[in-house]
Amino acid sequence: MITNVNELPTPVLIKLFGFVNKINSSSYWFVNYTLVCKLWTTQILPIAWNEMTIATSQPAEPLIEYSEDGILSQFPSATSEPYKFNKLVMRVGKVSEYIDKIKSLTTIDLRNNSATNYVIDRLADALKTNKTLTYLNLYNNRLMQKGGTSIANALKKNQSITHLDLGLNLLGANGGNAIADALKVNNTLVHLDLSSNQLGLRGAGPVVEALKINKSIKYLILNSNQLRDECSLPLADILRSNIGFIELALNDNEIGSKGGIALAKMLKSSKVLTKLEFGKNELGDEGGLAMADVLKNNKVIKVVRLNWNKLGVKAIKALSESFKTNNTIVQLDLSFNNFGDEGLVCLSESFKQNKSILSLDLSRVASGLLGHKALADSLRINNTIQTLDLTNCKITNEGGVELVKSLVDNKSISTLILNNNSFSKDTVSELAKTLETNSTITSLSLVHNQLTIDGVEDLFKSLSSTNKSLQTLDLTNNLLGSDGGSVISQHLTKSNLSELILTNNQLLSQGASSILNALPQSNLQTLDISNNSIEPDVSTSLCSAISNSQILKLNISTNKLDDTVIPPLIQAIQNNQSLISIQISANQFSKESNNKLLYSIQQNKSIYYYDLVEEI
Repeated sequence: MITNVNELPTPVLIKLFGFVNKINSSSYWFVNYTLVCKLWTTQILPIAWNEMTIATSQPAEPLIEYSEDGILSQFPSATSEPYKFNKLVMRVGKVSEYIDKIKSLTTIDLRNNSATNYVIDRLADALKTNKTLTYLNLYNNRLMQKGGTSIANALKKNQSITHLDLGLNLLGANGGNAIADALKVNNTLVHLDLSSNQLGLRGAGPVVEALKINKSIKYLILNSNQLRDECSLPLADILRSNIGFIELALNDNEIGSKGGIALAKMLKSSKVLTKLEFGKNELGDEGGLAMADVLKNNKVIKVVRLNWNKLGVKAIKALSESFKTNNTIVQLDLSFNNFGDEGLVCLSESFKQNKSILSLDLSRVASGLLGHKALADSLRINNTIQTLDLTNCKITNEGGVELVKSLVDNKSISTLILNNNSFSKDTVSELAKTLETNSTITSLSLVHNQLTIDGVEDLFKSLSSTNKSLQTLDLTNNLLGSDGGSVISQHLTKSNLSELILTNNQLLSQGASSILNALPQSNLQTLDISNNSIEPDVSTSLCSAISNSQILKLNISTNKLDDTVIPPLIQAIQNNQSLISIQISANQFSKESNNKLLYSIQQNKSIYYYDLVEEI
């Protein structure tokens, strides 16, 4: 019986992964990292796969063995088949030589690859003549003015790239000017991300002016560039003649009501804008009123972010009226605004009529019992919202009880986030009762609520008896203690949970051992018990769980494991055939033990993600 994909005959592998590759390019993880060996390198990948990934955590027999010629030297020189990779993902190494050798590339992802900066001129020269590349991601490579100018010069000649991400590269005003000059000539680029580049008015202003000439840009991302009103006003003027933006992202730019009103006036008539990205600015009530007018008239916008904009009751009332008639918005973020009870009551009334919003973020919106009761009443009627985030909303125990009771009637919410609200046992017990009849919630997050096992036990009783729909439960940063681990373990084997997160709960070895002992008889596929002061005496339970369970992802990092657990742990990892991810860093291993454990993880045929690195 075949127990590992690598045991399949080579022709079958080529056919199988060739098919998978056609229907889902992101499924490269099937063969990524530890599944990649010489067999894949020489016989399968060149024929079946279109994505090549070069990352920092490579297996013992890696796809990459660095040489002057780079990765391609590892392929058979006698092959008559050209390399058909379409996508190259690199987190280490220099990319320029690969572009010339792989003529079929359409996508290059170099995010967070510091080596790119050393070869940016060579890369830019290659882009001037390249005719196949359409997607280039250079996010966070510290290109600065010099690198930005090199890429800008390449854009003047390149006629194939449609998507370019230059975010977080410290381009500055001069880099912005260089990009602006390129936009006046380039008519191919459709998506441009210049976020977090310290452009300011001197850098972003010329980019905006260039849009009077350039008519190809449809997606413009200018987040976090200190644009303020001085730049948003000319941008509004550009929108008067260029209304082709599908996405215009201006988050975190200190834009006030004056700039917001000017932009809103132009956006109101847009027939193609699908995202209104305006979070973390300074609209205030007057700017909020203008945005409400946009949403009242515009029937194509699907995503609205107005978080952190000093919106008060006046603005929220106007926005609420627009939500009653707007049935195109699917994602709404109003977090970090202080509109209190009165605003939340108005907003809640609109949700009784709105039939389109699927995701609602009200985190850090402080309200009292009146507002939370109004929201609860609306949830009894609304059956559209699927994701609700109420993190840090200062929900009282009485308000919490009302909210969770409303979910008995609600048939749409599948993801509920109630983090950082300091609920008492009453709220959690009521939530447990709700879960006995509610069959739609699949993900529940109760992070940082000072919960003890006294309240959480009712929750697990519900999960082990009647509720079979909840799949993910996050209890990070609570006070469950070792007794909590023991109580949870008694219910795990009867619950349907597939993911349990218990980070920072002071489980200690006793509580962790109880949970690990229950793992083989449970349905859990992901378990996170990181940062719980777990000591080496957990070794037997840990190794037995790894050897005998079907766990897929295990996080036991940031604990007190030491060298004594290494020999049995290595044996357990050798026996395991299900783990695809293990996180075990930040324990108390010596350099020698760390490296031995790392080697055993790399030899495992199923693990493709791990957080250990070699200690030299």
